[in-house]
Amino acid sequence: MNLLRTLVLSAVGLASAASIPPAAEDASVEVVSEAAQGVSPEIAALLADKAVRVSEGGTPVCDLWLVKSATAAADFKPTLAVKYPFKSGQLLGALTVPSGARFTDFRGQELAPGTYTLRYGRQPQDGNHLGTSDVEDFLVALPAKDDKTAATISDVKVLFRKSGEAAGSNHPAIFSLLPADESPESPKLTHEEQRHLWVLETGLPTGAEGTAALPMRLVVIGKAEA
Repeated sequence: MNLLRTLVLSAVGLASAASIPPAAEDASVEVVSEAAQGVSPEIAALLADKAVRVSEGGTPVCDLWLVKSATAAADFKPTLAVKYPFKSGQLLGALTVPSGARFTDFRGQELAPGTYTLRYGRQPQDGNHLGTSDVEDFLVALPAKDDKTAATISDVKVLFRKSGEAAGSNHPAIFSLLPADESPESPKLTHEEQRHLWVLETGLPTGAEGTAALPMRLVVIGKAEA
């Protein structure tokens, strides 16, 4: 009986250990004085001249540039599902994945090394995305070589189709935007241990010449559980 009990407890212990996800590597963020490469001159002119560099385990995984100033809808009122005052398809930044880095979006889709534009998008309410995120706000990545104008891409089907090319799939490459209350003095990363997410907290310049900062929280490492 004692032997049987020992074997059962050992099996339970092994199963429990196997179910525990591996510890996330330490991630860090720094601001670097580098202009975006690989974007069109029209888009480059709208981007900040400094990037936010995200590293994981001491290795850079992406550089992120926000626009110098984003136009926010004047009559916008946040709801339970939508927290950010932008138009679907609006240009908000650019992203570079360095050579040799492994970087994935919020769905776990891998983005090849290269440069991507980042546009605002909203999760479709079609019943196929339940549990992905509590809010509909996302940034959508598009291959910069195919996205050369700053004009808003108002056709959602076109936006998602072009973004799917960034991930080599029929699903857009997305990065979850989370509700944010205030902007930190400088970009920082926070770790949501329960969901194994690393979240970039920063301010997105808005208003005339970017004089105001809209609080923004963006999942840069980690993926949806659903």
